[in-house]
Amino acid sequence: MARRLSRLLTLSFLSCWRHLFAQRAFKLSSSACTLTADASNCQVFSAGDAALKVVFNANAATTLTLDMSSATTCSSSSLYCPQVFAVTSDHIQNVVKLSKCAYYQQADYSSHILTYTFMNVGTQFAFTVHDDAGDGRAVIPPGGLRECFCYCAGTCSTAANNRLFCTHAGSHTR
Repeated sequence: MARRLSRLLTLSFLSCWRHLFAQRAFKLSSSACTLTADASNCQVFSAGDAALKVVFNANAATTLTLDMSSATTCSSSSLYCPQVFAVTSDHIQNVVKLSKCAYYQQADYSSHILTYTFMNVGTQFAFTVHDDAGDGRAVIPPGGLRECFCYCAGTCSTAANNRLFCTHAGSHTR
């Protein structure tokens, strides 16, 4: 009986363990959103895209502000919303700002914690991630990666209630 119970527990554990390592995959936009000045939209998404390529190309401090409740950023139809940002920065003061981050496909998702991932695929300059508070929530150096979680306290249509909480993993040495 004990042997049978042991096998059952082992199989149950292995069944659960397999689901702990689920792979996340995001289709990368086929073209990049290239910025030569501040912008409030970046419409290069196609159906199925969930990762947005952003290239800052102004050689000056530039801000991309994406209103996640807007149809131009995150349509309620067949387009996915950007969840992963692959960014190339050309200036240390470049900013990617997510406004109303608790929205997904124009719907209030305050019952969920939404996740956004920011990668710096450039080789020279960092960029900063902001939310509606205007504070820098994460600085992503070249080759860096940060994950941010959106939490909305209160009415999410009020931009100031949407806040990003970002990971700040340190470097590891061997």
